Amino acid sequence: MKQAFGSATWLKLVTLGTLALSTVACGADNEETGGVSQAQVVADYASVVEASYADARAAAVELHEKLHTFTSEPSAATLGDARNAWLASRDPYGQTEAFRFYEGPIDNASDGPEGLINAWPIDEAYIDYVVDAEGMVVSGGIVNLPDEYPDITTDVIAGLNEMGGEANISTGYHAIEFLLWGQDLSEDGPGDRPYTDYVTGDDNTAENPERRAQYLLQAADLLMENLGSVHAQWKDGEANYRADFLALEPAEALGRMLLGMGSLAKGELSGERMTVAYDLKDQENEHSCFSDNTKADLLGNAISVQNVLLGRYGDIDGAGIDDLVEAKDAALANQLREEMQQAIDDIDAIPAPFDTAIMGDDDSEGRVAVLAAINSLRAFSDTLESAAQVLDIPLQLE
Repeated sequence: MKQAFGSATWLKLVTLGTLALSTVACGADNEETGGVSQAQVVADYASVVEASYADARAAAVELHEKLHTFTSEPSAATLGDARNAWLASRDPYGQTEAFRFYEGPIDNASDGPEGLINAWPIDEAYIDYVVDAEGMVVSGGIVNLPDEYPDITTDVIAGLNEMGGEANISTGYHAIEFLLWGQDLSEDGPGDRPYTDYVTGDDNTAENPERRAQYLLQAADLLMENLGSVHAQWKDGEANYRADFLALEPAEALGRMLLGMGSLAKGELSGERMTVAYDLKDQENEHSCFSDNTKADLLGNAISVQNVLLGRYGDIDGAGIDDLVEAKDAALANQLREEMQQAIDDIDAIPAPFDTAIMGDDDSEGRVAVLAAINSLRAFSDTLESAAQVLDIPLQLE
């Protein structure tokens, strides 16, 4: 399951351990920097995180409502509304991805729910019927095995997630995506699952429509529940992770922030989500392969990094890491801002859909654009390491 742990697992342990050792040495020295304190940057970051997860959960609630309408009254129109709600829900969630990779409430080793929220890529046949290479329908998956899985509940599908293999993903955004779009069998468009897969009676086009609808709703319930649990850990004024985070030495909290944004930009975004797909030219390695929403996903992820850098999100315009760097090295701070914006611009310049852009010769428009975005993210990540050095905060990105 590509949750970015492959490229950054050892980094979390090494960097967090190093930060703990370095806090005493650099905490007092860096408490105040050019009028912006480290503590202020950390506090503004916590506000950005809370607001981001609040929006992500609100969008998941709206998605849940549209899915209820669709499964109650399946039609081309209600399916379209449900798909649009899924697409809309990805935007705020995509801007939370820089809050990972440092054992926070989203992906800590003991009970972090990230693997139940955004795991990918998935083996479609683990969930529902698929069409094989010869165009034949292969019935199977949890939906079509009522004897083995008589009840489809949140506990059942959560317990089946990754059961027997990393690609056996049964929950989260991408399970819902597959149930809405079906396989992407088109060369230049998304999947096209018919709404009649959810219709009972003579107009049905696939077996077990009731179970398919139940699966869709339970997956949406679980998504809301997990996003709600993460949001609760960042609410202000409560005994939660946010309180613990703000109680850290500012330098250690900043180290976690840098680790999150750097791991996303380099190991995950430029690596797992772009370079792997670029090298293999395989749409199964794109993030949202059923809906062809991958470019929007990548753009949201890059904006997530920029939000942490600048200390902003929505109506929040606080102190950011760039302000701390600015006080030490104005040219380096400007380089950080420019390189991050360049990475965003380069991702935005990738012709959609992403799975078409990665195909063809290396001098094709799409592949040139994808490679440019990969290189921009790597350049920013290198500069971020330099900025961490200037701030006396250890950071190594792979």
